[in-house]
Amino acid sequence: MSNLFKIVFVISLIFLMASCSDNTVYDEYIAIDNANWKKENIATFEFDAKDTLNPHNIYINIRNKGDYAYSNLYLFVTINGPSGDFSKDTVNCVIADNRGKWKGKGIGDLWDYQQPYLGNVKFAKKGIYTVYLEQAMRVEDGLNGISDIGLKVEKVETRD
Repeated sequence: MSNLFKIVFVISLIFLMASCSDNTVYDEYIAIDNANWKKENIATFEFDAKDTLNPHNIYINIRNKGDYAYSNLYLFVTINGPSGDFSKDTVNCVIADNRGKWKGKGIGDLWDYQQPYLGNVKFAKKGIYTVYLEQAMRVEDGLNGISDIGLKVEKVETRD
């Protein structure tokens, strides 16, 4: 009976995974050299927005080491659209709680945190969007402990 249960469980899991749709439009990380993010090193991401009808969520992904000296990360975010229009923001990503415990998921000395940036955004035009992420922490020698920075765009799941 045990083997039959395992087989049914595995088959059910396969059907469940096949029925789930992945709404990810873009998901990319850029590695930071020596986990030391210098102010002049601006992370650049390009994605092709093909859907102007459905809303999307945009996330900033941060991968930090346990020796990162701060509980937050300030970023300058610039988005250039396909028709040349752009927006600029300053974003405060709080990656640790008041007690210093890292948010997100961690394995060993590396932590992944996903910061919601824009929610339910409908792209005005189809085409290539370029997103620039620049660390804005005003640290002279570079920002130690940030190993990767990323961007994720996903289509909002609609319920019919």
